[in-house]
Amino acid sequence: MIQDIFQRVEEINVIYQYIAVFIIGFVPFLEAFVAVPIGILLDLPFILVVLVGATANWLSVMVLIVFSSFTRSLFSEREKNNSDHFINRRFQKAKAYFNKYGVPGIALLGPIIGTNHIGALVCIIAKANKKNIILWQTVSIVIWAIGTGVLLIYGVDIYNNIK
Repeated sequence: MIQDIFQRVEEINVIYQYIAVFIIGFVPFLEAFVAVPIGILLDLPFILVVLVGATANWLSVMVLIVFSSFTRSLFSEREKNNSDHFINRRFQKAKAYFNKYGVPGIALLGPIIGTNHIGALVCIIAKANKKNIILWQTVSIVIWAIGTGVLLIYGVDIYNNIK
């Protein structure tokens, strides 16, 4: 999948490559930890690629956090009614992870458990402090963006090693 994205972006103008890195960073499940390596493979400057990819990822997570009150109320209503076992079962599992790792752990493990968006949503549903969620999501996004970029520069293929 990453190779397909890279091949499509490789042929376009440099300005559009930065826009593509931004869009890739904004999309959940791709995020900065995919956008930054693609930008580096396109021979774009490391610092600019990290800034663009991490900013896009951060903005999309912040949009989720800002509109979290609706999501929280939705889950609270379903939990009160206890009408949907599937949602309730998933919520209980997410709550167990939150209780075990807390906001910092969920935020830093975000890309491993799926996306930073899922990590933020788990913290929101668990009624964590929004300032802590924002702080730790920001730290996580920056660490993952810089980390994947540095690993790629040094030739470590983390995507194939995760399997």
